[in-house]
Amino acid sequence: MPKTQSVLLDQKQMRCGGCGGETFKVYTADSTLRIVTECQGCMSTSLIESQPAKLKIEWGDGDGRIVVF
Repeated sequence: MPKTQSVLLDQKQMRCGGCGGETFKVYTADSTLRIVTECQGCMSTSLIESQPAKLKIEWGDGDGRIVVF
């Protein structure tokens, strides 16, 4: 199969902080709340966990502000 140009041109490739390896296995943990990556060079693992977004709403000009119903 011929290699094609990557569609991720503006992305930076990640490497293992321990051995510099570029090959990882990816697993789900905690019923998809976390992702575990395992370096295939030194077998070290990293946990990826999403955090809820925070929004701050302040008073602006006028009598009210946007609210959530």
